[in-house]
Amino acid sequence: MGRLLYTVNIFCSISYFMKSLAEFIQTTREKAGYSVYGLAQKASIDIEILEDIESGKELFLPVTVRQKLARALKCSPTEIKQYEREYQFQVISDEVIDNLKARILKHETNLKCPICGEPLITRVAEMYDMDDNLVLVPKAHCTKCVFQIKEG
Repeated sequence: MGRLLYTVNIFCSISYFMKSLAEFIQTTREKAGYSVYGLAQKASIDIEILEDIESGKELFLPVTVRQKLARALKCSPTEIKQYEREYQFQVISDEVIDNLKARILKHETNLKCPICGEPLITRVAEMYDMDDNLVLVPKAHCTKCVFQIKEG
């Protein structure tokens, strides 16, 4: 009984210092002894979703994913939610998006998020169309907010 209390106290003090959803999920997963694959199986979620959460791409979770993770990690959904970013819907003009896409395709660096001004993580995906022609697709996501460029 004393050991369990000790473990809970350590967990609570560590979680107090965490700042991001990614950090909380990864640290809690490791403390529970799960690999990324193991937690994805235990929580019945796609491994890609868990990888996106732990890499910081997902900043807020659907209720069902939050509940499944909480059950698997033996914590409350509220505890996970406190690390999520609040979603604020903001429309970015097509002109701004097209400009960012063009700059990503030119491999420009130090691009900033049009919502919050923080750095964007960018890449150019190489895809193929139905005729087997190479199609370059610019992709980006913000390091701090929910902004993403996913589609071509």
